Amino acid sequence: MNVQLTEKIEIIFKSTLELICEKGFHGTPMSQIAKQSDVAIGTIYHYFPSKDNLIIELFCYCKQKINNYIFSDWDSTLSYKSRFYIVMRKFCVFYLENTDMFSFMEQFHNSPYLEISRNSWEKNLNEENNIMAFLYEGMRIAELRNINIYILTSSCIGVATSFAKKVIYGPLEFTDENLNEMIEIIWNGVKQHD
Repeated sequence: MNVQLTEKIEIIFKSTLELICEKGFHGTPMSQIAKQSDVAIGTIYHYFPSKDNLIIELFCYCKQKINNYIFSDWDSTLSYKSRFYIVMRKFCVFYLENTDMFSFMEQFHNSPYLEISRNSWEKNLNEENNIMAFLYEGMRIAELRNINIYILTSSCIGVATSFAKKVIYGPLEFTDENLNEMIEIIWNGVKQHD
C-alpha cells in the first residue's frame, strides 16, 4: 500500500469516526463521509465496497491502534504482574485519550456489525489481539487463573471499559490512585491463588 493510499484511508477513517460518534451508524451515510473527509465518494467505494465494509475495516483499524499503543515499548523482562498493570493502565489511558474510538468501539460491540465481522477478526485473533495472547500467556505460566479465555477477557476488559465510561461520562475523576485501585481489583480477581 503506498503512502498516499494510507493517508487517504486514514482521513476516511478519522472522518467516519467523528461522524459515527456524533450521529451513529445509521445517521452517517457514505455521502457525508465523503464530504467530511474531502475524498470523492467514488474513491471511498474504491477502497471500501460498502458502508458495512468500511465500518468493519474501521473496527479492525481501531483494534490495531489500541494493540499498537498498549504493546509499544514492550519489556518482556518485567514480571508478569508488572506487565499486567501496564497493559490495563495503557488500555484505560488509550480510551480516555481517544474518546472517539472508545465511543465507536462501544457502538460497534452493541450493534449487528459485531456478528457480521466476527469471522474476519477471529481468524486474525492471534495476530491482532495481543491482549488475549497476553492473557493466554498468564494462564500458561500459572500467573492467571486457568479459566475460559472469554471469561478472563471479560473480567479484565469489562472492568477497565466500565472504569473508562465512568471517567468519560462521570462521575469518576481520573487519578492514578483510582486507576491503580481498579487494576488491583482486576488483578486480585484473575490472579492464580496459592
